[in-house]
Amino acid sequence: MENNSPLTIKRSSEFLSIKQSGKRHWPTKWLLMNYKKNTEGQLCFGVTASRKVGPAVVRNKLKRWVREYFRALLKAGLFLEADINIIFKPMDPNFYKGLRHEDFVQAMDRGVQSIRKNL
Repeated sequence: MENNSPLTIKRSSEFLSIKQSGKRHWPTKWLLMNYKKNTEGQLCFGVTASRKVGPAVVRNKLKRWVREYFRALLKAGLFLEADINIIFKPMDPNFYKGLRHEDFVQAMDRGVQSIRKNL
């Protein structure tokens, strides 16, 4: 199914389903990806960033980067039939504030490549 906008996971039950029946991948020590193959034939993703990650400004920046990353992925023609939960793990107080966008993209690329291989 070709669609240039990924679906978002919003319900708690969907996040729990991915955690319980899906697989897990750690592309870096600060990023965890829970994923499973879906039946919709389209990419669905959700983001988990607790308050321990940082203030609202930092958490919202990370969520924006994830949305931008997946939009660009679909625009480039790389389709995934998966439900993915991106989880940002708590780190040192200013770690995410100083995180460069290039480092984020590299970590996401590693994670997505691994998910492609394992689906």
